[in-house]
Formats: sequence, C-alpha cells, structure tokens
Amino acid sequence: MGSFYTSHTLRGPSQQAVLAHMNERRAFVSREEDGNLTVLDEASECQDPQVLGALAQSLSAFFACPVLALLNHDDNFLYLELYENGAKTDQYNSNPAAFSEDDEDGFGVPQGGDAARLCAAFGAADVGAVEAVLRDESFMMAVERHERLAEALGLPAFSVGLGFTYAEANDGVPENCFVPSAAAA
Repeated sequence: MGSFYTSHTLRGPSQQAVLAHMNERRAFVSREEDGNLTVLDEASECQDPQVLGALAQSLSAFFACPVLALLNHDDNFLYLELYENGAKTDQYNSNPAAFSEDDEDGFGVPQGGDAARLCAAFGAADVGAVEAVLRDESFMMAVERHERLAEALGLPAFSVGLGFTYAEANDGVPENCFVPSAAAA
C-alpha cells in the first residue's frame, strides 16, 4: 500500500498569518523555509480534487500568493494544481489513466504542468529540471516524483510525504516543524 496525502505549499505569508487564517479548520502549518510553508488540512485528506482546489483558491486569494495544492493517491499518481492570486493557473496529473475502467490502459502519459509557470511562482531557476520531473514516466512511486519536484522547485523537504493524517499520528513528522491550528490543537 502506498502513501495517501494532500498538502498546500504557499509562497509568501508567515506561519502566524496562516495559522490565524486556518483558526477554525483542523490543520497543521509548517515553519517557513526560504519563503515557503506547507499546510496539511484535514478536510483535504478526503482526496477530492474539488476540496483540495477550494482551499488552495481561498488561501491564494486571501494571501495574494501562489499555492501549490498537491494530492498523492496510493503512490499511483501525483496530482497538483497551481493557484496564483486566487486563480487556478496550472494543473498536472502524472497518471491520468489511474481511474480508467479499462485495465489495458495501465499508466498514462503525464498531462499538464507548466514548468516555467511553476518555476516563476516559486522562484526556481531551472525550468528544465522541473520539466524533466513532470514528464519522467519512470517513477514507480508518486512520493518519489513529489520529492524530486520539491527539490527542483526549491520547496522544503518537509513538504513531501506528509498530510494531515500522518501529522496527526506524528508519523514521519520532523521535530519542531508543524504547528496545529487552534481547531486541531
């Protein structure tokens, strides 16, 4: 069985501001690293892209910042949406055939993902490295793709492999990294 998790990585706002905003939601908010922080939201763990996107849109609009909403489903595929100033500007699915009714489909070719836009949103310089991660069909586990994407975008290592469920169980959570919102405390 693979990993199941969702996360939202924001560029710009402070941990204190995001904690205050997330006050009534059950969530964990990471410390800031190089201008980025990660939110692990309980409601998003349902793995519904609409729930994931609604929070990303809300955070992006409220803080006027880029938000990378990410979903790892059983390590079979990595799905992400990029929001900038409240608008969805990019979408990516590493395996669009994952829920196909046809067993012959196997793994699909990754779809979407604008490497230049992702780099611009998160201040990364190497568009080629991000593009290579997005298009590489050799990843066996979605968490591996997520790890390489985070490296290429310069996102914190703690933004990889964790969702609310893992954080609540303290499963693989780096010490002094995440703070629970008031509703999760």
